[in-house]
Amino acid sequence: MPKNKLKKPLPLPEEKIIKLTPKKTEYIYLEIEVSRINREKSKLVLDKSFILYFSFLMVGVIGFAFKYIDSTLLDVLIILGIAVLVIGTLPYVLVIHKEEKKIRSLLNELK
Repeated sequence: MPKNKLKKPLPLPEEKIIKLTPKKTEYIYLEIEVSRINREKSKLVLDKSFILYFSFLMVGVIGFAFKYIDSTLLDVLIILGIAVLVIGTLPYVLVIHKEEKKIRSLLNELK
C-alpha cells in the first residue's frame, strides 16, 4: 500500500509573482489596521443599538404586563426600538461595504 505523500505546489509563472516594496507593504499593513479600527467602531455602535433595542422591548413588555403603560406607549416603544436598531445597523453595513470595495480594488491592483 503506497504512502500518501504531499505534492509540491506548482510554481507560479514569473508574470504572476508580485514584488512589493517595503513602503508598499507598510502601506497595506496600515490600511488593514485602519479597516480594523473602523470595523470596531461600527461594531460598538451596533452592539449599543442591540442593547437599546432589547431594553426598549423589555421596558415595554414589563410595563404593559403590569399596567404601567398603555398600548399606545407600548407601540411607540416598539417602533422606537426598531428605529434604533436600523440606525445602529447602518454604520456597520456601510463600513463593511466600503472595506469590501477597498479589498477588491487592492486585489485588482496586485493582479
